[in-house]
Amino acid sequence: MRWMICWQVLVALHSLPPTNGQTPSPTLCNDDACRCDSFTRVICKCSQSSVEVTLRPNGAFRVPSMATAITIDGCAKVQFLPETVGNLTQLRTVQLKNIDYIVISERGLAWSPFSRHSDMEPGIRITIENSTVDEISSHAIQGRVNDIIISDSRINNLRPFAFSSLTGLKNVELNNNEFKNIDIQTFKKFSVSNFVVRGGKIDTMPSRFLSDVEITNLFRLDSVNINYLSSLTFLVSSPKRILVENNLIGTLEGDGFHVISTGPITFRNNSISNLRKGALLGFTVDAEVLSTMGKQELLIDNNTITNLSPASLIYNMSSLTLRIDGMNLNTTCSCEIADEWREIYEHGAIINCWYDLEGHFISIPTYVTIRCGSFKNNYWIFIVIAVVVVVLIVAIVLYFALRHENEKKKKLQIVLPDGKTYRETEFHIVVERAELLTTEL
Repeated sequence: MRWMICWQVLVALHSLPPTNGQTPSPTLCNDDACRCDSFTRVICKCSQSSVEVTLRPNGAFRVPSMATAITIDGCAKVQFLPETVGNLTQLRTVQLKNIDYIVISERGLAWSPFSRHSDMEPGIRITIENSTVDEISSHAIQGRVNDIIISDSRINNLRPFAFSSLTGLKNVELNNNEFKNIDIQTFKKFSVSNFVVRGGKIDTMPSRFLSDVEITNLFRLDSVNINYLSSLTFLVSSPKRILVENNLIGTLEGDGFHVISTGPITFRNNSISNLRKGALLGFTVDAEVLSTMGKQELLIDNNTITNLSPASLIYNMSSLTLRIDGMNLNTTCSCEIADEWREIYEHGAIINCWYDLEGHFISIPTYVTIRCGSFKNNYWIFIVIAVVVVVLIVAIVLYFALRHENEKKKKLQIVLPDGKTYRETEFHIVVERAELLTTEL
């Protein structure tokens, strides 16, 4: 009720004619696309797609100093100039929806009107939905911020330290976004309760994407299509729970996750083309947690990986225990593959390879049982030799059988005096006796 009275008084004072005869400077409330309601919220809803809104800290069409919220929907372009919200002590919400082009200049959303050392002071909530963000400049978002949520948007450029020196931060959620260009150290040196990247597409995650970030509860990377994840992409400390799930990753470099955990780590249902040596080596456990609660578990469950070696699964054995409940090697089974992974699967790891004859994944120990060994390893050689021997025997039998048949049917040729040739199966010799002729008749 007091707020309503104060707002009415302010409106009345604002409407009084100036004592010096000058026309009062208009605020954003007087912009054609915007208005201010009785709760001192600045609401800009662009009915035409060509409308642009520029938010500035002073001068004509500035954001009014008593604004409690800034809501902008459906505009062609929105730009926050430097220090736009720095002195808006009543501000609690910044919401941008359906914007074609957003630029947040350096310190454009830097909000810290209160002491940084007090946890009791309020913060602001920043949400961006279904928009195209052309650039979030260096040091653009700073100060006391409770939540940063960017959803269903395209982010063209994230500059170094774009999100830095934040206090009181509870949640950072990046949901179903497409990132084009990300500079190093985009998120720099702050503490947050939950950091979640869910869905969307990222071409390259640079080194130190998260740099010196403390996550006190949940760190989650879920269902993201990542072409290349660099070494030291995540420099993170203190998460109680780490979930890396359902991601499609082209290349995961060694030490991509440099994370000091205070709880278990789950690496589940990911599909990775190239898992480099030492890709999981950066996971470790906080020394105090290790001394009081012991080693934490690193679970690898139902991941499909094309190119890797046993060295890709090297982990910090001094602070973690490794459990492999399912890992599909996206390569054809062979006894050589089995020998390469023997040391790991003999310690209880469930590792599968692709069995061409049956068209599905099969556990390596099962493959070894049915196909490998001194005799089984040469199984096909014995089959080929046996087939060749059988063919030779059949050929020899047929040869002699045909030869014998031809000899039975062989016929005798007789040449008679008249020059004719006869072929007979049998003949008789008739002996005739010749008598001498006499002259006596």
